[in-house]
Amino acid sequence: MQKQLIIKLAIILGLLGFSSAKAQQSASVFTQKYTYPTLSVYQKKLFNTFLENEIPEGLSIENTLTNEASLRTKTRVAQALLFRNTKGDKENATAILQWILKNQYQDESSKLYGIWKTSVLQDRFDQNWREFIGCDLIIIRHKFGHLLPKSLIAEIDLSLIHAAKGAFKRNVGADYTNISIMSAFLMEYVGTAFGIEYLKNAGIAKAHEIFRLYQTNKTFSEYNSPTYYGVSLIGLALWREMAFSEELQTMGKALEKDFWHEIVTFYNPTLKNMPGPHFRGYGIDMTKYFSITGIWIALALDKQSLAPLPPEKGPKYGEMSNLPTILNLGLAIPANDLKALQSFSKSQFVSRDVPNNYKGDSIKKVSASIKKDWMMGGLWGNKRVWEQIKTGAIHWQMPNGNIGWLAILGDGNTNMKVTENVMSVYTNTMVSSSLEVLIYAPNTPKETFTKQVWALPGIKLITKTLLKVSQIEQVYQQNAEKKYAIADDIPYFYKVVYEIPANWDTTKPVVEIIPEK
Repeated sequence: MQKQLIIKLAIILGLLGFSSAKAQQSASVFTQKYTYPTLSVYQKKLFNTFLENEIPEGLSIENTLTNEASLRTKTRVAQALLFRNTKGDKENATAILQWILKNQYQDESSKLYGIWKTSVLQDRFDQNWREFIGCDLIIIRHKFGHLLPKSLIAEIDLSLIHAAKGAFKRNVGADYTNISIMSAFLMEYVGTAFGIEYLKNAGIAKAHEIFRLYQTNKTFSEYNSPTYYGVSLIGLALWREMAFSEELQTMGKALEKDFWHEIVTFYNPTLKNMPGPHFRGYGIDMTKYFSITGIWIALALDKQSLAPLPPEKGPKYGEMSNLPTILNLGLAIPANDLKALQSFSKSQFVSRDVPNNYKGDSIKKVSASIKKDWMMGGLWGNKRVWEQIKTGAIHWQMPNGNIGWLAILGDGNTNMKVTENVMSVYTNTMVSSSLEVLIYAPNTPKETFTKQVWALPGIKLITKTLLKVSQIEQVYQQNAEKKYAIADDIPYFYKVVYEIPANWDTTKPVVEIIPEK
């Protein structure tokens, strides 16, 4: 009882503006509900391009439901059709949903219980499909149930019960941010809608765990991810719009408001990017691949020239399947933060302590320096080897307006500290190892990286190090995504490898990088 009172008090204080983040922003929140007829020219272009890509002209809906098609994407196509609701859309959405519902695992004794296939063939058995497809089906049921046959709604209801029960058995931790937020909603909604008390209670309890974990450091564990921040925004918008529990609605609105401010604090409107480090990232430059956070910002700003998205189709275009989900949930962003997304205001240094259970320190340290035409950030305390982790990055604007970058991936051996003007790279091992530095700087001769001063398009990077460069090579796009989790639409980037000798003094940086514009 005492714990619940403390949590409720924290929610109330957050809503009243007593948190450090809220003290910096206006109490007013800009909200936007979307319908297909009221979409702007730019928003409608994004929406129509997505549907045209999924249902090419002259192709029947049945012929799009192939054995290789993504069931998650097709669920969102159904959602988009119901959102548009023009001639034939209801019927096509019905056909898609009937196909989706046939491809769920419903054996309660199986670990796969309640998930949908990722595709009919070559199924990846992804347990997160319970939350992804389940939450999209809830939106369809909640907003468009009156457009669909009653028999189909009954099938959706049964599938949702299986998904929520499977999510309960899995019991994903609060630190798996994007999935836990959706899982809490899935269980609370299904448990309440169908009178399954233990599911409802489990959903509310998980929501409290997520809220409580966020309050410890005012950050989510899955920190600064251009892709998964966007999924977390979707989950919080589900709490806001469709949760039955007033507790979930209240927590969702408080977290969503705080979370937008955190995103905007790290976002650089000039560079249309967030600095490193990224705890999960599929690219380095948001203008060269599609990220879900980029979709949210593009809708909010409603202007292609300001949007942190590629101008046309490009790598990770499949993330645009989140567009109908976002449109159906609507926008709720602090008015001051919406304004701050439009233009750069001032340089700043930002540091964060992140509660994160990746291998390494339980609290990981983030430091970032954000200036108008360049920025950098680094991570201290991670020992997990994972290419999705961008331990550090520098972004800058090149003379042609494109973004140049430097990145260091999560190799398990590297720690980074950033001050206002210096990035210091450390090793946490005393055995012989290497440091890989990735650089996108077109038309730069290889010899540049053998010097102390790297004269790159738009910036000079001064490198202070005693290490020797052992390798310089070009990494081409076809190898970049699989090996380095860099999907950016660029022809190549450089990989510069330094050799670190055994018994290196780990209290001293192996290299210091100083940007100069």
